[in-house]
Amino acid sequence: MVSSEWLKKAELFGDLNPSQLKTLFSQSRIEEFPEGKVIFREGEEAPYLYVLVQGLVELVVGADRQIDWMTSRIEKEGAVFGTASLMEPFRYNVTAICLKPSNVLVLDAQYIKRKMKEDPEMGLEVMKKLSSIYFRRLNELRSGVSHLLRTVEHKVP
Repeated sequence: MVSSEWLKKAELFGDLNPSQLKTLFSQSRIEEFPEGKVIFREGEEAPYLYVLVQGLVELVVGADRQIDWMTSRIEKEGAVFGTASLMEPFRYNVTAICLKPSNVLVLDAQYIKRKMKEDPEMGLEVMKKLSSIYFRRLNELRSGVSHLLRTVEHKVP
C-alpha cells in the first residue's frame, strides 16, 4: 500500500520528515500504465514528477530517431523519473516508456516547487538529492560512453 510513509522510499524524498512527506503525498495519485505506454515524451512540458511503485520504465534520449543515444531503466521501487519537472526549462529531457505494466506515483511538480519555497529546509533536502541523482546518472552515462568508445576503438583500423 502506498502512503506518505512509503514516499520515504523515493530516493528524492528519503531525508524528509513525516510532515513534509504527508504534505507532498496529499497531492499525489497512483496511475497504472500498460506495457508499451509512453508516459511522457522528450521535449514535452514537464508538469509531473514520477515515482515507480512497481514495474519497469525505460528512459530514452532520441526515441523519435533511428538510434537511441542513451537508454536507462527505472526498475527499483521508489526510483524517480521526470525530474526535469523540477528544473528549468521544465521540459522532459527523455522519453519514458513502460516495458511492462507499471504502477507509478504521480506528483504535481508545481505543488512540489511551491512547497519547497514555503519550506526552505524541504527545498534544500530535495535539491541535494536531485543533484545526487543527476550526478549518478551522469557517471553512468560517462561509463557507457567510455565502454562504447573502447569497443569501437578496437574495431577501427
